[in-house]
Formats: sequence, structure tokens, C-alpha cells
Amino acid sequence: MKFAFELTGYDEESFISQVSKALEKRTESVSRNKYPRVWEYIDKMNSKGRVSEEVSKKRRRRYKVYGILFMLVGFFLLIPSLVKPEELLVPLLAGAFAIVIGMLYLWFGRKPIEKNMTSFDRAAMKLFDEYKKIPAEVTVTFTDDKVQLAGDAVFDYGDINKFYITKDFLIIIWKERITVLQKKDLSSCSAEEFINFITYKSQNLFDVLDIR
Repeated sequence: MKFAFELTGYDEESFISQVSKALEKRTESVSRNKYPRVWEYIDKMNSKGRVSEEVSKKRRRRYKVYGILFMLVGFFLLIPSLVKPEELLVPLLAGAFAIVIGMLYLWFGRKPIEKNMTSFDRAAMKLFDEYKKIPAEVTVTFTDDKVQLAGDAVFDYGDINKFYITKDFLIIIWKERITVLQKKDLSSCSAEEFINFITYKSQNLFDVLDIR
């Protein structure tokens, strides 16, 4: 049995984001094996109050609606009260309070700030620069007993440490090196057929992890 990847150009955005995620997962895996008790505590803390992205979006929309309503009520009470603040002190204070509450709700309903570039992003960017130099018509093949890269580079399945499946890529960590293959470059079969093959070859050798 033989599977062939005929390499084509890589998309920078998807490459960096998905390879960065795989590198982060790899580092986390090593850390978990080394410090299991620490990660038990981290997992316990992270599990508290965690909600799905869909729930989080609904919550932010709700906060925005509350914020706008409080702001409208606040201005409705505050502006007329400014004409005679001594006589309308209660509406004045209530309006100011409502505006402050509205601003807080709008703050909590804001979109989350995107994270800064991490060391994993930078490593993925550096790797992408190397992949841009790959010449045309390069083929990577998988047979029953080995993996053949460009040139004379060959390694056995026992040399693989981790195999990550992302949305667009198949990422192999072997002997502390990394090989990134695009699913669309697989010329001999479907991606799912290849993944089934790799899963079979991985038994007692390495982990196949789906991080899509």
C-alpha cells in the first residue's frame, strides 16, 4: 500500500494558525507527562465557569442590549434633571447610576481582545518561511514500512512522536522534527482513508490526535 502527497503552495494564514496550535498541543503534552499533578490543578481551575463559544456570544449580545437600555434610561433621567439639579436630585443620581451600569454592561459585552502573537506563532511563521522554499514537484510517500520525504530523507513509523490532524493539514512530529502536509495534496486517496491507515500504523507507536 502506498500513499503519495504531491506538494503545492501553502496558505500562510491557515498554516500559521493550525501549525501553531499543534506546536502548543505538543508542548502541553510533554509538560503534562512531566508535571501531571500541576496539570490536574490547572484543569480543575480551567473547568470552573467555562462555557462554550456559542453561549459566550449570546451572553455578550445580551449584555450589549442591557447596556443600551440602561444608557437610554440614564440619559432620559439625567438630561432633564440637569436643568434643576437641586429639585430633581433623585432622578439626577438615578440617571447617573443607570449610565454607569450601562457602560459596565457595554464593557462586558465587548468582543474579546485577540491574543498577542505567541512563541508558537513565531515558530510556525519561521517554519512557513522554510516551506515557501520547497521546490515544485516534490512528493512525500507513505508505504507499509516507511515514510519517504524529499531527497534521501526516510524515517520509520516508530520514529514518529505525534501525528496531529487539523482542518487542512496533517502534522507529523518525528525525532523532534516536524513535517506539515496538506490534505488537498494527497493524490492517491481521500484524507479519511489515509488517516485510517495512519491510525492503524500508530498502534503502540505514537498518538494520532484530532485537533480540528
